Amino acid sequence: MEPGRRRGRRAHTADEAAAVLRKAWCRLRLSARHPARVPAWDAVVLTAASPEQAALYDRQLARARRLGRFPPSTAALAVPDPDGARIGSGGATLHAVASLVHHLISQASEEEIAEFFPEADGSSPADLPLASVIRFMATKHVLLLHAGGDSKRVPWANPMGKAFLPVPYLAGDNRDGPVPLLFDHILAISASARQAFKNQGGMLIMTGDVLPCFDASDLVLPDDAACIVTVPTTLDVASNHGVVVASKEGTEGENFSLCLVDNLLQKPTMSELVEAQAFQDDGRPLLDTGIIAVRGKAWQELVALAYSSSQAMIQEIITSRNEASYRFRD
Repeated sequence: MEPGRRRGRRAHTADEAAAVLRKAWCRLRLSARHPARVPAWDAVVLTAASPEQAALYDRQLARARRLGRFPPSTAALAVPDPDGARIGSGGATLHAVASLVHHLISQASEEEIAEFFPEADGSSPADLPLASVIRFMATKHVLLLHAGGDSKRVPWANPMGKAFLPVPYLAGDNRDGPVPLLFDHILAISASARQAFKNQGGMLIMTGDVLPCFDASDLVLPDDAACIVTVPTTLDVASNHGVVVASKEGTEGENFSLCLVDNLLQKPTMSELVEAQAFQDDGRPLLDTGIIAVRGKAWQELVALAYSSSQAMIQEIITSRNEASYRFRD
């Protein structure tokens, strides 16, 4: 299946935004304290532009763990682009998944080794049967934040990473605590999205420089597919961002619609939007939020691709200087 799209309920006023974010923070705290009752992510992964930036991100992840942003059972990992080469978000996703697979296998318990890799016998993660690796990762729930891009608007934030800028929104709710970072708020929003995966393993991909203030507990994800989250937007915003051209046919719900993607446009002009038939019935195009969910069989396919072919594909990306894109089909 090709990627789908989901339209959710957004906060339209400051009071609504605060209420949505407070609800998300409550869920984040519950998932960190009682992961058996409120499921948490099995892994939180950040992409980085360089090993030096990844080392800084690892310290921020350690800080987040100390502050109780996620439970001890959640693995936290920062993955730099290989050899300092910029490989784009598509290549970085593939590289991050491959790195996570190796990391989780290296940290697997004796019970997990016995269940998933009985034939291991001291083998390195790279030498294990692909089918066993897929089975091991099939039920994992992963949050991936792309945080390796440079900021042209706030270049002074590049060394620390845009994801770790202080965002004192709701800081007054905990006057004795540290000022929340953008990363903390993103974790809170993502905690509400975790329940949408239910018992199917998968990965939620978000960008580390945007706080999407919406009630992610309302997410409706298709089974065994990849889904991109969109919101209707104005023409001035669409002309400076990515736009999703959605099929006119799909499934309509009370707070969402789900359909196939016909095209993706980058910073389109008015004529390009018209030619691509990118407008909805209300006259607005759909903004690419950068939020992608990969679930079930689509997640297993991505794991298989990353584990078996990531090095060769990333080398091709570096050599050709092209971006990577993926299409999932039934």
